[in-house]
Amino acid sequence: MQVPDQDTYPFIGALVPFLLLLIYIVLSSFLLPTFLFITLLSVIVAYLVSPIGRWVIPIAIVAGLPWWYAGFTIFLIDTLGALFMAWNFRYLFGLPGIGSYMVDLISKVESLLAENPWMERFTAATLLMYVTLPIQGAGSLMGSIIGRLIGISPWKVFWIMVTGGVIGSFGMALGSDALRIFLIGNIAIGLAIMFIGILAFIIGYLSYRAIRRRRL
Repeated sequence: MQVPDQDTYPFIGALVPFLLLLIYIVLSSFLLPTFLFITLLSVIVAYLVSPIGRWVIPIAIVAGLPWWYAGFTIFLIDTLGALFMAWNFRYLFGLPGIGSYMVDLISKVESLLAENPWMERFTAATLLMYVTLPIQGAGSLMGSIIGRLIGISPWKVFWIMVTGGVIGSFGMALGSDALRIFLIGNIAIGLAIMFIGILAFIIGYLSYRAIRRRRL
């Protein structure tokens, strides 16, 4: 993808999403007990810097955050990320530090599209499904870039990200809380599901490593 013109860029538009997130964090520091506030900060950091994605929501609920608070937090981050991309996409390449990150991220998306040609046939509906499901890398940043690369208009991409964020975040939060309540009343079943989940993760990880070695 050709890098857009870097002559000028709006600092205000680039900073607003970060300021809104900061305001949310400050408000939460007054609304939440200290332990839950630290949990909230850990959830935000984990979602932003790790590949765990929306799977951080059930972890947050187990740690004590109300399901709606955990869901809203991830929804808010996704929405602000989508706003950041819709508002500033063409200017991001000129921002110190962010520009090189954007070039690297777009290169990854282009490689992803090259390895999965079916993604180029994404429509608005399939893009919505992609960002709604808890798939690794299917957050608002990656979803916005894919939407722009396949020709969907910026603000249409934004509303797709917002809709996907609402359905995906609150759906996972509500489902996780319901599962938590069920498992508390059925400890034996809970332990069995936990064992199966750990075993499935190990098998999946070993299979992934085996596939990577074959490609190399």
